[in-house]
Amino acid sequence: MPLLEIEQKFSFTLANLALLTRNLGSPPFKTLADFRTQAFRDTYYDSHNQLSNAGLWLRKRHLLSDSSHPSTTSSASRAPQWEAKQSAPGSSFLRSTFSETKDRRAILALVRAHFPADPRRGLHNDFGLDAIADFETYRYAFLADGKFTVVLDKTSFGHQVGEVEVLAEDAEGAHAEIDTFCEMYRWFIDREGVKGKLTAYFERYGFPKDGA
Repeated sequence: MPLLEIEQKFSFTLANLALLTRNLGSPPFKTLADFRTQAFRDTYYDSHNQLSNAGLWLRKRHLLSDSSHPSTTSSASRAPQWEAKQSAPGSSFLRSTFSETKDRRAILALVRAHFPADPRRGLHNDFGLDAIADFETYRYAFLADGKFTVVLDKTSFGHQVGEVEVLAEDAEGAHAEIDTFCEMYRWFIDREGVKGKLTAYFERYGFPKDGA
């Protein structure tokens, strides 16, 4: 069975971020490891909201910098990476379960399934889709308690949000573990009033129209 990406979004404050970097919260994290930073530009694609209405999110990521690979200094130094994320039933923007693929032919098959009569869908024309969002993100990430990937994102339009992520086959069990983790470290992880990056982007710049 393929691994699923299980995510919980949360809010965080700069004051608590200072506590985190010294691991002085109450209680402190058991372990903190694999600290890294990234900067990347994401462009999201759709057509009349047909993919997003089906819980399918398609993006092209240009990696701008990566502390794990210091030689990556600009988007021109690495080819963009396509990714499709299909949300599972019952998934939400804030508490989500995704199956993912970065294989372009698999992505093409997913796109064509939603536009079976449209011959424009191809590998070399952005799958015949329209760009609906485009922004850069600076990411600070680490591994907490040996299992939970925590990412802290700040976008080029000023929005910030965190995520707790695990890869697992059992989505229900993974969400339960994330809930326990978030409750333990609620001094840092605030699950109230959270807003994802795309929601914040569309609220600022306008939501894509369904079209005819």
